[in-house]
Amino acid sequence: MVFKPDNLIGDEAGFPVAHRILNIVLIFGLIIAVWSGITNYLLGLDPLLVLTCLLSSAVMLGLYYLSRVKRRYTAAVAALLAAVFIITPALWLLNGGIAGSIPYYIILFSSVGAVLLAGRPRIAVVVYFLIVSAILIGLEYHYPAIITGYATATDRYIDILIGLTTTIVANVVIIVVILGYYNQEHERAKTYLEQSRKAQGSLLFLSHHDAITGLYNRTYFEAEVADIERRRERNLGVFVVDIDGLKFVNDTLGHDQGDAVLIRTAKALRSSFRTDDIIARIGGDEYVVIVRGIDAGGMEAMYKRLRDTIRQENQNLGESIIPLHLSIGYANDAGAGKPIRDLLREADQKMYREKLYRQIDTAGSIIQTVKQMLATRDYDTGVHGSRLQNIIASFAVAAGLPTSATADIQLFAEFHDVGKIGIADHILHKSGPLTAEEREQIQRHCEIGYRIAQSSNDLLPIADWILKHHEWWNGGGYPLGLAGAQIPLECRLLAIADAYDAMTSDRPYRKAMTHEAAIDELRRCAGSQFDPGLVNLFIQTIRA
Repeated sequence: MVFKPDNLIGDEAGFPVAHRILNIVLIFGLIIAVWSGITNYLLGLDPLLVLTCLLSSAVMLGLYYLSRVKRRYTAAVAALLAAVFIITPALWLLNGGIAGSIPYYIILFSSVGAVLLAGRPRIAVVVYFLIVSAILIGLEYHYPAIITGYATATDRYIDILIGLTTTIVANVVIIVVILGYYNQEHERAKTYLEQSRKAQGSLLFLSHHDAITGLYNRTYFEAEVADIERRRERNLGVFVVDIDGLKFVNDTLGHDQGDAVLIRTAKALRSSFRTDDIIARIGGDEYVVIVRGIDAGGMEAMYKRLRDTIRQENQNLGESIIPLHLSIGYANDAGAGKPIRDLLREADQKMYREKLYRQIDTAGSIIQTVKQMLATRDYDTGVHGSRLQNIIASFAVAAGLPTSATADIQLFAEFHDVGKIGIADHILHKSGPLTAEEREQIQRHCEIGYRIAQSSNDLLPIADWILKHHEWWNGGGYPLGLAGAQIPLECRLLAIADAYDAMTSDRPYRKAMTHEAAIDELRRCAGSQFDPGLVNLFIQTIRA
């Protein structure tokens, strides 16, 4: 067990600095009193002197108990000062004068008073002891008979030597320890001050900047606009930039990926504009750039540079990451001194017109990216979807669906697991059994896929099927717990075909089953997981 000084002097949480210093002083006072009693006894001095030292030890111990254990700081200080002012001079007179072992108490406790007090009280203590010492030494000089208790002059000088040595050592140790604690507190205060300055700087930065992108925020932007209006600045240009499809990314891949899109957009803006241009994120997916000292030609050049930057950024991303799609509008006052809010309104309107023109292309591009991402995350590099489309086409016709519905159910077969792009790879490809939390995460892919499909005109017709394709015939599926005929026919068909293809294909956690073993498993789960009538129909279809 490691000894800690806090065990003796009190921990920082429960004892202020002054209280801990008092405890230090009392500990050293106790040590000195005991030491004095021992040395006086070994020197064979007056028993009354030894008893006085022991009584002083008891007083120090009592004061320490009052201060450390009872935590009565004020009472302990008052008692100690009483000992300093009253008891110490009395002991000095009663126990051998200046040549005795008591005078060092004067030196010790005058230092104590100087440490514990401040201002005028500290001056009063020092002056008091100077006066008392001068008086007592004068008494000894005129009345040497008051120096008693020594058999020989040698004993007297040995006692003086011990007393002075003890006093010097004690004062040095006490002052060093106290200064050490003051230095610790000083260093801690410096650390707190530095942390406070950093925190203040961070708060100031955050008050003007967006936490995600590091760009200026709406508060700073509005203050800048008000300042521009006040100064009536001319030759201004304004860009309004909006991210297309950010809600789609947040809903499908999660807000971490959405934040990554925000950061990439901020990076593109920084590299496209000048360092002194004001670039601010003023909304969830909206940015504004204020450019000073520019004409119409310069605005067009900046627009083209931003488009080139976005194109380059998307080329460097790879196929499995959602590309940046930005709608951009800009306006310039052409030196006419047009109010900045009019410029903002004009740029905003141009941005929305561009968004309308780009909307179809953007949606198509995002869906293509999603398709690529799904293929890269499939167990067998996209072949599963193709096989499933072939299996389910004839099965759907056998079940009575019109041939005209084949395209939709094949699209459903290709995209039924699209929500898995929002599930972490380590869960999708885990070779061992899933934990309860991992199972809950993977079951979210139905809802994620539903949101993806709703955001695309191409996938919207199959969105409801994507949501419900893991429902069970007996109501034990997810996410809605539907049962029987409540489950769309297309979902019941896909569940059987998907299970058969999964069982007859290799997976990270097992080898492929044989055709007959897969058929037996379908029969076993008929009536619980699968529609029993459709299971029989599927077996007939697959064997035909």
